[in-house]
Amino acid sequence: MFTGIINEVGRVTKILRAGSLHKIGIGSKIIYPLNNISDSIACNGVCLTLSAKEKNSLFFDAVKSTLEKSNLKRLKIGDFVNLEQALKLQDKLGGHFVLGHVDSEVKLKKIIKKSGYWNLEVELPVIFKKFIIENGSIAVEGISLTVKKIFANSFTVDIIPFTYENTNLKYKRVGDWLNVEFDYLLKKS
Repeated sequence: MFTGIINEVGRVTKILRAGSLHKIGIGSKIIYPLNNISDSIACNGVCLTLSAKEKNSLFFDAVKSTLEKSNLKRLKIGDFVNLEQALKLQDKLGGHFVLGHVDSEVKLKKIIKKSGYWNLEVELPVIFKKFIIENGSIAVEGISLTVKKIFANSFTVDIIPFTYENTNLKYKRVGDWLNVEFDYLLKKS
C-alpha cells in the first residue's frame, strides 16, 4: 500500500523484453539504498516487486496483465518514472490510500497553466465514471490528487508547483498516456 506521495523521480536505464515479460531498470539515488530485493515500490503508480539492484538501478518485472493496464509498456530508455516506497505502519499518511493496482491508462487531454499552478484535463473512460467524484481522491501516475471537475469524458486535477517540480508531470505533454487508480473506497461502495 502507498500514499501517493512520490519519493523520487527516476529514469529508465534498461528495458529487456522477453515475450510478455518486461524487465525494467530505473535509476534511483534516494530509494536505491533504502530498499531490499522483494520490497514493493510503486512505479508510475504500479506496485512492482524489486527483483534486482545494480549500479544505482532498481529492476522490476512486469507481466502481461500489468503491461496491458498501464503505461509501463510504453516506457523507453530515459523516460522519467515516479517512484514511491511502500507505506510502513509508522509512516504518516500524507495523501490517500493507494493500492498500486492501476485501473487504466488514459490520455492527457489538456495542460493549462494557471496563475501559480497547472490544471490537467485527463480522459475518463465511461466504464470508470462511477468511481470518481468531485473533490474526491484519485491517483494519477501514482500521485495522490484531488478531482476538481468531472465532464462527460474527462476530469480535471490541479497541480501545485511542488508536485509539478517533484514528479514526472513536468515532462508530460498532451496526448501522453497516464496511469490512473480510482479511489479504493469508491470502488467498494
